[in-house]
Amino acid sequence: MPACREASRELAGAAGGSENARGLTTALAGRFGPIVREPGFDALRPKLAQAALVPSRVYDDGPAWPTRGDDWRAVELEGRRVAGAYTIGVRAAASVPAAAGDYRGSVRLRRLEPSGYEWTLGEDLAIGPVRPADLSAALTAVFRGSESKDAPAARAAVAADLPRTSALLSRLLRVDELRFARDGEGAIAVALGIRIAPEGLRESAPHYSAFLDRYVTPIRATLRVADLEGRTWWTVEGASNLWTARLRIRDGSLVPLEGRADARLPDRVRFLADYATKMGLFHVGMDGLVADVTLTRSSFEKGLLARFVEPPDWKLPFLVEPLLRSSLRYPFEGPGSEVSWAVRAEPGRPTVVAGRYRWRTHESWILRWLGGMTSTAVEDFRKGAEVEADRFNRECLLALGEDLAALSPSP
Repeated sequence: MPACREASRELAGAAGGSENARGLTTALAGRFGPIVREPGFDALRPKLAQAALVPSRVYDDGPAWPTRGDDWRAVELEGRRVAGAYTIGVRAAASVPAAAGDYRGSVRLRRLEPSGYEWTLGEDLAIGPVRPADLSAALTAVFRGSESKDAPAARAAVAADLPRTSALLSRLLRVDELRFARDGEGAIAVALGIRIAPEGLRESAPHYSAFLDRYVTPIRATLRVADLEGRTWWTVEGASNLWTARLRIRDGSLVPLEGRADARLPDRVRFLADYATKMGLFHVGMDGLVADVTLTRSSFEKGLLARFVEPPDWKLPFLVEPLLRSSLRYPFEGPGSEVSWAVRAEPGRPTVVAGRYRWRTHESWILRWLGGMTSTAVEDFRKGAEVEADRFNRECLLALGEDLAALSPSP
């Protein structure tokens, strides 16, 4: 498939040459194991999971926090490849990632008032010499290649050029819909529907398959990305394990779903989402969650910063929402909450994938109940599903690296 070959060529044009694709996917795959968790990290993980909505459960836990102040607590994490396994542990001050696969995490908890807290989390994973501009060029190559294909040819080309990846992913995912339609503006409208099929993993990953059935199958969600003028740029809809993305491409770039195709995605957009699922016996969700998003698109950094300052319309069991009103507003008050992701390059260091998360929570007895339901899901994942999920993700990433390396030009 021209799109796959050109994307691999763009990656091979970076400092690491033809091994870039394999190096990138190997760095990502290493984070999925085999994992050796040091005792301090193994003890800390369940504490943080149980305290996500109820921080008082861990705030005064001395062993959990190597560093602390009058109104804050902090811990850092460090991960790296050691003797064929990925070792991760707790540190007072973790090292800056220096080699592909190195990881640094940080957790900071601040008490704002007697029942109000703010979490700030950070993650940095080194991915090697490939630069943000190279990844952007590879994505553009995929878009350009898609403009020259019809659906049957695209399916056949992906299977031929990414044979290892396709074989593994087909155990869990299948393409239910793929359509390309050229319009009068010279743009291509793309509809891609991916179905999650947990039954395909029942033999090789039974715990992971059961977890997906229980916690992913009930999810219904929609996401719309619009500019400040109200034009929609792409959408994602999911229900009953079918997730469908709709977008429009011209000359290798995204354009609005409708209207003129000469616009380019602005630096500020809005994400608008609805979400619903089932937790135990109860249906929960939200309508109208809005994020104001700022995009960074320099040659050394590609990323986004999403700020949440407007409370959505919550969908909760009868009589629960009135009891939670102050707690539900709290994450959106003041500076609100935010999420950022970026691929960032710095001179003399490997490129890193960086994530930053900040949210506020105001405790109440009903929030403790909801927190208990969330921690139950986390514990269910750790009981067998986590190891199987990590193994599957690792295999898929390594397969992708092999396929892309095979498509790259020889040195």
